[in-house]
Amino acid sequence: MKKETGNRHIIDMVFVVALLFLFSMSAIMLIALGSSIYSRGVSVMKKNYESRTAYAYITEKLRQYDTDGSISVGNIGRSVALKINSRLDGEEYVTYLYEYNGELREIFAKANAGKLRPSAGQKIMDISTLDIEPKGEGLLEITVTLMDGTDVTFVTSKKSTEGNDT
Repeated sequence: MKKETGNRHIIDMVFVVALLFLFSMSAIMLIALGSSIYSRGVSVMKKNYESRTAYAYITEKLRQYDTDGSISVGNIGRSVALKINSRLDGEEYVTYLYEYNGELREIFAKANAGKLRPSAGQKIMDISTLDIEPKGEGLLEITVTLMDGTDVTFVTSKKSTEGNDT
């Protein structure tokens, strides 16, 4: 029988180490690729969530309280606002949806509550700006600018026919 030489053991050891190194590098590359795909997916989902939330919240409020003469464009402080009048248990209430300090805010108060401070509103979500323009008979064009600069613009119709309130 022939004895194994020292060179053969070194080659076997180098082969095993190289195989282990190749396996480790493949695993690290796979983890990095998966992480990149995951972070892109999260980013897209966050952007979709923000744009859909702003749109859905405002349109749902409009649909919920849209009766003849209940929706108008007004002001709260220096901010333009959607003004929604409603009647509950025989009392008049008003809801304002507006942007204040980079936030979409909402105030629900009695109609005779007097002058309301914009800072008193409940924060709904972070936005950059909110623009509301009446467009023709019963149409409102609403543009919400998100924090990343993306504009979400939609036109909605209303049953109410009351003019602008400033």
